[in-house]
Amino acid sequence: MTTASTTDLSAILRQAPAVLPSLTCREALRVLFQHPESKCIVVSSSSNEPVGLIMCERFFLKATGRMGMDRFYHEPVSQLMNRKPLVADISTPAETLWAEAMQRPEPMRNDCIIVTDQGRIAGILHPAELLH
Repeated sequence: MTTASTTDLSAILRQAPAVLPSLTCREALRVLFQHPESKCIVVSSSSNEPVGLIMCERFFLKATGRMGMDRFYHEPVSQLMNRKPLVADISTPAETLWAEAMQRPEPMRNDCIIVTDQGRIAGILHPAELLH
């Protein structure tokens, strides 16, 4: 059986692009194209506090969906972001964070986890990175 790691979260943090909630979806797509390695975009306040999360795959599906590109392009990302992403302080034990990640609804279990340090974005983690 696989167990959660006791690794310090700061050792496994990744960086992800951050955008303001007022950014349009068209502008967010540009950010995604500039960071093709990133699985997500963190939506943050002007003081670098997390307010939402956009998972790239879901975002692309919505961009190419029935809503129509023109309408989609003009929507602010705040309309499409996850307003309640999993956010954890950098001091949170990996085991605790793993348990919280697995408590999320099935479609969201693999969503990135936003890690903060004193309330400000420090980076992101993928849930699988919390395992040995």
